[in-house]
Order: sequence, then structure tokens, then C-alpha cells
Amino acid sequence: MRHYMGMRLFLSYASQDRAVADSIREALAAQGHQVFFDRDSLPPGASFDDRIHDAIYRCDLFIALLSPDAVDAGSYTLNEIGMAAQLWPNASFRVLPVMLKPTSFDALPPYLKSVTVLQTDGNLAAAVVDAVHGLAALRRRRVLLKASVVIGTVAVVAIAAVLAWRHFGSSPLTGSDGAPAVLVPAGKSVLGDDENTPLREIYTNAFYIDKVEVTVARYARFLKATSSLQPPDYWDEVDAAKDADKPVIGVSWRDADSYCKWAGRRLPTAAEWERAARGADQRMYPWGNEPPDAARANSGRDEADKPYADGVAVVGAHPTGASPFGVQDLAGNVGEFVADWYSESFPHEDVRNPRGPAAGTDKVIKGGSWYDAPARLVVARDAYAGLDYRSDDTGFRCARDGG
Repeated sequence: MRHYMGMRLFLSYASQDRAVADSIREALAAQGHQVFFDRDSLPPGASFDDRIHDAIYRCDLFIALLSPDAVDAGSYTLNEIGMAAQLWPNASFRVLPVMLKPTSFDALPPYLKSVTVLQTDGNLAAAVVDAVHGLAALRRRRVLLKASVVIGTVAVVAIAAVLAWRHFGSSPLTGSDGAPAVLVPAGKSVLGDDENTPLREIYTNAFYIDKVEVTVARYARFLKATSSLQPPDYWDEVDAAKDADKPVIGVSWRDADSYCKWAGRRLPTAAEWERAARGADQRMYPWGNEPPDAARANSGRDEADKPYADGVAVVGAHPTGASPFGVQDLAGNVGEFVADWYSESFPHEDVRNPRGPAAGTDKVIKGGSWYDAPARLVVARDAYAGLDYRSDDTGFRCARDGG
């Protein structure tokens, strides 16, 4: 069985942008890519240009981090872009321009204008990692299909896919159920807050997590495909026309687990869920430390009589409440089942891809819901319930391994 190998990457950036460039380099290196980054360590003199040219020649992908400083007339990044243009007149599959800071399109070198620039409002390092992952997959497919008589058609489709991806920014992969997913890169996070749950530093491998909670429409297709399963509670209150894009509720942990397996994925671990929600900076909420409000999260609606009509909101309806990685609705709307058994303590040594206790009686629920007071939406808080527990404010989303 062939194992995935990382790509050789050249990271071109202005010296003023080094700190952000270094965070992107770390995220890419964590995925197994070889990144040429530290040009400052090269010796001065004629060999400098030769070494840079050789590094660009040997790379699989040239990543240009764009900012006003990067395209300034005196910036060395313009020399690097010029070298790339000489080596690969056709930039497709070879060059990934990334908008680091707002920069006038007119100021960009003509070579970079031939491909659409990656732009994202979410976590930039995660978006670049996701882009490189997608391009690496396309590149491998191109190699495998190179000898095929349909290579022309395949290349056109692949290039169109890359251009479309670049146009729309961080192109989330989709699960077999059509749910969009976001790549969360490997890295360290601090979980807990020593008030709701114990404070501890952990490391997680890269993983994909659904951008939004599993919806009524997607769950309906699951029920149709697995007709032996009973519908969720409150299913008779669903209005197919109005509620299709609202999160499914009234499911048990067993139902959620079955759905994710049916869709070719799994429930996220509590550690993955919390990393996706708060990143690495110990924020209280997915959007930061500011108190929840109606623009960021659907919560505090405990007077609602009917959960679908008056409680839950359409998924993705609170974009300003997104996490650092662009994941939506991790605070409020519905509480979310995760894979872990509930425990009030954690082994000190369980710090790499922790999965919680091996057994238990209750499963962890994360995120708070439409019913909860805003103060209960802190991402470090854990709720818990039995395997067959069903509620009008609990749903789920799925995940899968990255790489």
C-alpha cells in the first residue's frame, strides 16, 4: 500500500510578513510537507540567487504570500516570482498565490493574475494547508492518469476544479452525504479552563470536521436509506419546506454514531471538537472572549414552545460566531454529541490525540444550545447524557482523519 508523501514547497514572502509566514510554514510542515522558508540563512553573494533558483526549480508548488510589502518594487519576492514564471510559464498546478494582507490587484505581477488568488476570512494557515492538500491530491491523480487517452478531458476538469477552488477560497471537502467539511491542521491546543473542565495542553493530528451541524434534510436521506431506524423525537414537527437546513434534533448518541458511520465518517473526539472551536489561544468562545450576542450565537430562547419552529436556527446563520478555522455554530443552536465517554478527570499522560476513558455510562455533549443562557456557551464546558438520551436541543456533526 502506497503512503502519502508530502510535497516540496517554496514559500515566498516579504520579510515584514515573516511571523505570519512562519505560522503557515509550521502548519504545512506538520502535514509532512518540506518547506523552503528561511532564505535569510543563505550566504550572500552570487550563490544566493542560484540557491533560490535551485530551490524553486526543485519545488512541487510555489506559494506566493501577497501583501503590499511583497509586491513593493524593492521586494525580493518579485525576483522569486520572476524565477517561477521563467521555470513554469503556465502557473496552473505550480503556483498558489495567497492574499496575506489586502493588496491592489493592479499591483500584482501579471504572472500571478493568470490564476485566482486564495483569499479567506477564516484561519489563513488552515486555508493554505487545505489548499495544498487538495492540490497534492489533484497532482497525484494527474500522475496516475497521465498515460490515459482521456488525459485532455481529465486535465480540463482538474484545472477547472482548482480555479473554482481558488475563486471561492478555502474549498472545503465534502462528505459522502454532501456535508461541507473544514480541515483543522495538526497542532497543540490548551483544553479546559480549570473552572468547567481541567486545564491541559494536548496535541491533535490533522482532521476534518463538518462546517455545520447535520441538517434535517441530510438526516432525512439517512432515514430513507436505513429504513429500519426509528425517526428522531420531534420529527413529526418538521416542516420539510422551512426546516430542511436546520440542525436535526431529538437524536440519541447511538443515532449520531450510526449516521456518521453511514456517511463514511465518525463523531469528533471532545479534544478535536474543542480544538476546532477555540484554536490554540484558549479563547472562551469560538469567536474570541467577547460575551455571546444574537449575531454570534443562537441561545437564550428558553421560552420557545416548539423547537423547530421557535428554537433552532438554520445552520450557518451566525457567521460572525465562527471559530478560528471557519467552523460554524460551535456555540449555541444545538449541543453536540462527541465520541468520548464523560469523565471529570483525565490521565496526565493522555495528551496526544486524547479520546477520553475507554468505557463509561454517559457521552460528552459540547457547545451549548438554543435553550441555554449565553453564559453556558463557553467551549470548555462539558454536558453529558446516556447513549439513548434524546433532547430537543441536542444534535451532532461528523469528522474524519486528515492527511
